[in-house]
Amino acid sequence: MISRLPIKVSAPLLVGVPVLLVGIGLLVRWNLQSRAAVREVADQNIQQIHDMVSTKVIDLLSMPPRVCRLNRDLLLTGKLDPNDLPSWRKTFIDELMAFDMLSSITWGSEDGRACWFARYSQGNYYWALKNDPAGDTMSEWRVDDQGGMATEPSSTFEFDLHTRPWYTVPREAGVPTWTEPYVWVGAEDSELNTLGISYGIPMYRDDGSLWGVVDADFTLDDLGDYLQSIAIGRSGVAVLATDDGRMVATSTGHSVVGGDRSRLLASESPNPMIKATGRFIGKEGATLDASKDIDIEDESYYLQVSPIGRDLGLDWTLATVVPERDFVANIDREFGRSSIASSIAVILAVLVGMLAARWLVEPLLKLVSAVRRIGQGDLETRVDILHAPEYTQLADEINDMAIGLQDRMRMRRSLSLAMEVQRNLLPSESPVLAGLDIIGHSTYCDETGGDYYDFLDVIDADDDTVVVAVGDVMGHGVAAAMLMATARGILRSRCSVPGSLSDFLVHLNSMLVPDTSGYRFMTMLLVTVNGRTRDMRWTSAGHGTPIVFDPVTDGFIELSGTGIPLGLVEGTDYEECTRDALPEGSIVLAATDGIWETKGETGELYGMERLESFIRSHATRTAAEISEALRAELTVFRGQAVQDDDVTFVLVKITSATRVAGGQNSDIMAEAG
Repeated sequence: MISRLPIKVSAPLLVGVPVLLVGIGLLVRWNLQSRAAVREVADQNIQQIHDMVSTKVIDLLSMPPRVCRLNRDLLLTGKLDPNDLPSWRKTFIDELMAFDMLSSITWGSEDGRACWFARYSQGNYYWALKNDPAGDTMSEWRVDDQGGMATEPSSTFEFDLHTRPWYTVPREAGVPTWTEPYVWVGAEDSELNTLGISYGIPMYRDDGSLWGVVDADFTLDDLGDYLQSIAIGRSGVAVLATDDGRMVATSTGHSVVGGDRSRLLASESPNPMIKATGRFIGKEGATLDASKDIDIEDESYYLQVSPIGRDLGLDWTLATVVPERDFVANIDREFGRSSIASSIAVILAVLVGMLAARWLVEPLLKLVSAVRRIGQGDLETRVDILHAPEYTQLADEINDMAIGLQDRMRMRRSLSLAMEVQRNLLPSESPVLAGLDIIGHSTYCDETGGDYYDFLDVIDADDDTVVVAVGDVMGHGVAAAMLMATARGILRSRCSVPGSLSDFLVHLNSMLVPDTSGYRFMTMLLVTVNGRTRDMRWTSAGHGTPIVFDPVTDGFIELSGTGIPLGLVEGTDYEECTRDALPEGSIVLAATDGIWETKGETGELYGMERLESFIRSHATRTAAEISEALRAELTVFRGQAVQDDDVTFVLVKITSATRVAGGQNSDIMAEAG
């Protein structure tokens, strides 16, 4: 039938129809591939948002337990006198200024006395004190930024310690615990509701009676401010809720507290996206840690739900909802534009023939070929197209994508190099000393870590003494590794000048505080063991004391002595402790908390009791055998769970005076990795 048509009609048809079909086919394929790619990018974007929010929430919420443990240690070491609460003011002020994300730091004695230092909703600071056990009045003073305050209190009010949730919840639980999020009214503005959460540690006397509760409060408004600062797609939202489905913070800026000062359910939110998450969070919601496609008012949305705060003892849920249009709107618009352009191209092809068809199809094929080469790993591919704006824009995006992938590969190589450098900072071999069997080990949970151990060459140490340093930097990753490397350099430099262990920590703290400004810190334990006299000395900056097994009593020696972590407070002094004449066969373990806080598949911690039982049962083995067995046991206990903290330890076993430790030096670098 075509042959019956005039050539001026059939020729354009023979050219135009195939061009039309090819154009439509390529556009549909491009649209489908683009949607699939955008969905993958959307999932990655939402996951990155989850990771960012989770990291920030964990960083913020980890501060109250850390501060409570710090004050617990200060109480146990006598740095804070429970019979002289007014003397606590400076310590509380220093802590709240250093950890400015906290809203208050509190102590309540079982006899009814209490004190706190707090930052209220308008940013003003207050010191409160109830020093009379028989009284029922709390006095409060306004404190300026320099810590000064008036002689007379700015206000007084009735106060009953035994009715305060921050006190009663840990007391009744008998263990460190969080309260439920609660609504409180700032003292400066009775109309302003503030949502907060409290973490408390109950403390007991030697006879088992309650001594009091150390507490730190955190204002959850800061989480809301952080969520609002994140771009969640173009118009998506994020909501943080407790296990009962009640909101803690959102990215919309809407209040999570109702008019009756009760927390609102996500299903009660005026925002339809947050309201839709109510079916998927809370005790009766769907399974956590899942990605779903949901419909809200006949529109498609991406929903990501995941648990958060489990490591801190909080059963919270993070939900992120992003409209599908945020990711595919551009594709739909480009598809519409390209369809129009294809129609015009068909008309032009009818008029000008094959030349126009080639002009239209060739750039698209070039783009497809470039994307295919990039997908096959050729990241040097670049697309140079001087054509229609849509093609040029798409080519620029493809070029940017290839450059971005190259940057990611370079970053991965840089991380690998940083990991190798950090491994080389660890000791390459253990000291060989008469009377001592020594080995060290470190395994990082990320490419780089914040744990550290070293055998120090101290100028005035005798030849029979090993000097061990074990440290733990807050957090993981490159920043923690940099702080660890800095501390290592300072400590090794100080070894050329005579001094005590406490002198070393004082010097290291004085050098770190100006750099960290109190925002990052690390703990450190210094230990010396003499193989001839079997004497041990130690000093600690916020780190646990050495674990010492006594084979004579078949038990563990109780040790004390700790101080403030390094990098927080300038001018801090550190106590140096001693233990004389340890018996032969004693085991001294200096370690980070990555050992006893190792988690199994069910979330159960390995714990100190298991560690002590392990040491007791392996006490007759060499240091290298104990190290290998401990690592194997932790691996079996962890099972399929991911290692979420660095594991570092140095083990010193006291042998007979004539025995020389050896045999473990050849594989020390493998253990350090």
